[in-house]
Amino acid sequence: MLSNKTTSSAVRSAINALQHYKVLNTLTNDCFDKALETEQQLSIEKKNNSPLYGRPILIKDNFCLRDTLTTCASKMLANFRAPYTSTIVQRLIDHGCIIVGKTNMDEFAMGVASWGAFGPVANPWSLTKTTMTNVENNKTVLHVAGGSSGGSAAAVAANFVSIALGSDTGGSIRNPAARCGCYGFKPSYGLLSRLGMVALVNSFDSPGFFARNIDDLIFATNAVAGPDDEDATLLSKPFENFKTSNELSKEKKKIIIGLPDDYDVNTLSSEYRLCWQDLVHRLTETGEYTFKRVQLPYTPYSNAAYTILSSCEIASNMARYDGIKYGHHTKNIDKNKDTYEDILKKTRDESLGERVRGRILAGNYYLLEENYDKYFVQSQRVRRGVMNDYKKVFEEDKIDCLLAPVVSNDPITLAEYEQADDIFSEDDIFTVGANLAGLPALSFPVRLSSKGFPIGLQLIGPFLKDQELLSTAYRICSTYQFPFLDLTKQI
Repeated sequence: MLSNKTTSSAVRSAINALQHYKVLNTLTNDCFDKALETEQQLSIEKKNNSPLYGRPILIKDNFCLRDTLTTCASKMLANFRAPYTSTIVQRLIDHGCIIVGKTNMDEFAMGVASWGAFGPVANPWSLTKTTMTNVENNKTVLHVAGGSSGGSAAAVAANFVSIALGSDTGGSIRNPAARCGCYGFKPSYGLLSRLGMVALVNSFDSPGFFARNIDDLIFATNAVAGPDDEDATLLSKPFENFKTSNELSKEKKKIIIGLPDDYDVNTLSSEYRLCWQDLVHRLTETGEYTFKRVQLPYTPYSNAAYTILSSCEIASNMARYDGIKYGHHTKNIDKNKDTYEDILKKTRDESLGERVRGRILAGNYYLLEENYDKYFVQSQRVRRGVMNDYKKVFEEDKIDCLLAPVVSNDPITLAEYEQADDIFSEDDIFTVGANLAGLPALSFPVRLSSKGFPIGLQLIGPFLKDQELLSTAYRICSTYQFPFLDLTKQI
């Protein structure tokens, strides 16, 4: 019934696309039947004039939706149904959004390939003619979609839905947005409620959105931003809606953009560096932008600090997953011998992936009394240094925003990623700084590489200057046409 194409409803079109392209593995679980019922109900009773009304969306599977599986792409939560709905998801529903499904991700949002317990998300550009097939079995060679919010990014990039919800802890929205060829927006820390988003690293986690245009990012953010009495980390002051493109197009202020020398690293491929340089040249010719080289001297240490601090918070947050209160519980118990620690070890060995267990071990190691000062405390000092770097650039050097890479090269294949030993990506150096400092950042597609994959760049702005960042992004992206993918045309 769900694959019937006789109706032109937006929800059914999204469902058809998601079912047709199961090879991309964008979902952990679906809400198809409920979505169709909701769409029919909303068509009868028009409740508001929101630009999101009646639109199908997807939400990353670390956001709670009442009575719906919330797995975080982990065997630990494979059967967990959330008892409540997260603030952000509820506000989207209140604006008339229709939840079509929960998107695939890295397990507990730890990773850069969106490869959890239910398999990897594939990059939708792998299905285009610009990529190759495996000669031995004549199957399309699939590539990583980025992570950890890869399911949301892939679905938007392929045009299955126009908006999807994700989360960004160290680049988990911007990385897959750049890999898949769509917009990815991480607002300032504290702008969007984290209530009902399964915590990874409380002091870094930021909800955000994927879209195919700036206006949809604005519509979605306007719908969910604002105070929430249930989230103590949220800004308490009232939220003032962001302006949309009709108003942004009238702004002609000259913009000063910083180019961080410390992001021009050896791992950045010549093709991706050239894309960065070409955009600077193109914008300079318009006469509306001034570019300045800037220094962020703590950048070389940011990855190490992020790794240590995130592992420490992960170790604390993951302590709740013992298989007793909720989640997977081992059946391999010797009642006459096993202690609580034995049961905990068996439960986690059975239900948590190697990456997650490695982060827990690392975090507990860094938090040992003899290690605390030289790892955790020192990393906090580096974090403060990163924040001061940005503060100097924005306040003393009078830079409006930074323009920088997001990833260094085209995505590798899923087979290549499976053989890789690295737990952390070298590309994190481009993205973790904004999380360490709580700054707004937006990834946007620029052009295709020689192999036919999107090349994305990002803007990073001062704290709570999200409106200005969106405005600058809109102006920049209006100067060229990116060839967005649309796999729905091939159904």
